Amino acid sequence: MTRILILAQCAFGAVALLCAAACSGGERVSREEVLVSLTDDLIVPRFQDVAERMDTLRSSTRALCAQPSAEILEDARGAWRDAPYRDSWPWLRSQAMWFGPIMDRRSRSLVDWWPVEPERIEGTLSKRDSINADIIREFLSSTQRGLGAVEYVLFQDGPNGLDALDALGESGSIRCQYLTALADVIAEETAAALADWTGENADGISYAGYFNGTAKSSLIGKAAVDEAVRTSIFLSRIIVDMGLGKALGVEDSIPDISGIPGGAGHNQVTDIRNQLLGMRDIYIGADGGLGIGALVRGASAESDERVRAAFDGAVAAVEGLSEPLPSMIQDHPETARKAYDALKELQTTLNTDVVSVLGVTVGFADTDGDGG
Repeated sequence: MTRILILAQCAFGAVALLCAAACSGGERVSREEVLVSLTDDLIVPRFQDVAERMDTLRSSTRALCAQPSAEILEDARGAWRDAPYRDSWPWLRSQAMWFGPIMDRRSRSLVDWWPVEPERIEGTLSKRDSINADIIREFLSSTQRGLGAVEYVLFQDGPNGLDALDALGESGSIRCQYLTALADVIAEETAAALADWTGENADGISYAGYFNGTAKSSLIGKAAVDEAVRTSIFLSRIIVDMGLGKALGVEDSIPDISGIPGGAGHNQVTDIRNQLLGMRDIYIGADGGLGIGALVRGASAESDERVRAAFDGAVAAVEGLSEPLPSMIQDHPETARKAYDALKELQTTLNTDVVSVLGVTVGFADTDGDGG
């Protein structure tokens, strides 16, 4: 009799598991399948393209400083916009993937720190006879490096009322040395981060294999999923609470436009859109691939549908904003507030439907955006 009861219980348990998968409306996939797809189909190709675009930026700044002209300046500005902001494979669209090498190397301090400090940049340029990539890395602060500093040189008027081109001066000027050295550091750092992902580095160790569980020494699958989810949650806080919310004065009723990063290149709306699309990429996966959403759907189709709808609503709301975003917030705060509300809804949905369904372990700071 006992044997029969045990067999019956086992059969009932198997049926229950099958029912749970069927009732969820989703096909069960393993963490490893999702993580392998994310690394092979999305993350590594994303950083490959980022590295290529940063190399194009380096070439364009060299061309500008070899023969300064208004036409070549516009080409360099276009390369700057393509490097971090283009819709297909931008630097900021990789931000939801800033775990592993990007964090370990502290790449952001060399590639894309904000805010920049124009006064310190001008002070440095006025005191030096020459400048190169080593000086940029070793002696300048993060606020004088990266894409923000490149933006300042390419778009901002220079000292003494000079426009950007006149301030740049002749080939070989200190300002040209600074610009090309900035681009060198950015290109070299993003290439090095890519090499750490692929294993094409001095150690021959691939972070991709460590992250997705295919290497001999690897993260536990749940820990890797948690890392990817936590990164998106923290990014949502940057966009919503530290960005639009601060600019609108949502919490303290005092609008502070400094919450919106960016300078004279006026790409703030595109920044937010690409950060958001990168989060959605991690959730949905690359075309034909798997993302975190596959795990959510395997547990709860309803949760997955809510998350996807929240992403759609947030993207549509952000696309309703216009550049320059600081002026738009000041002139049309009601439109900006709609975008904030949609982004806040996404933030809440990530915390409730993804974190809870997958049992993700997050810190207090990651979840303090739960309130509506």
